[in-house]
Amino acid sequence: MGEVAAAAAVVSVLGSAYYTDKKQRAEKKATKRANQLAKEQAAIEREAQEAAQRETERKNRNLLAQQQSSYKARLGASGLTSESGSGQVVLNAMEKETDMENKYQQQKTRYSLKSLNNRLKQTNNRNLLTLNNLRIGQQTNVLDAATTLGKMSSDS
Repeated sequence: MGEVAAAAAVVSVLGSAYYTDKKQRAEKKATKRANQLAKEQAAIEREAQEAAQRETERKNRNLLAQQQSSYKARLGASGLTSESGSGQVVLNAMEKETDMENKYQQQKTRYSLKSLNNRLKQTNNRNLLTLNNLRIGQQTNVLDAATTLGKMSSDS
């Protein structure tokens, strides 16, 4: 009767270790998939931000061209040329303002991308910690099973 109980206990310990290992493997796979999805999402967000920056710069260039054309037309209507001293100063100021706006947008996008990269690193680090905890849990489970089996064999 004692041998049957010991065999049942061994089967129970081994079964528990097997299912725990199976669960940990599934969690490890899910964690790796979460890392991959986070990388893909970051790439999509990065591309969207860069596209938005390019679009803003395009609109700024178009607006500058319209403003300069309008100003040149007003100068021409009054009999002046854009090459005159004050006319050129105004045109240069328009370009400088557009350049400053573009630099501001680029800096804003850089900070946004830096924030995105930091979030991705945090996600990867959190998932790495989860994987390490799973590995430690798996080792603990194996040690517990071995200890239980050792106690059972010494009791027999």
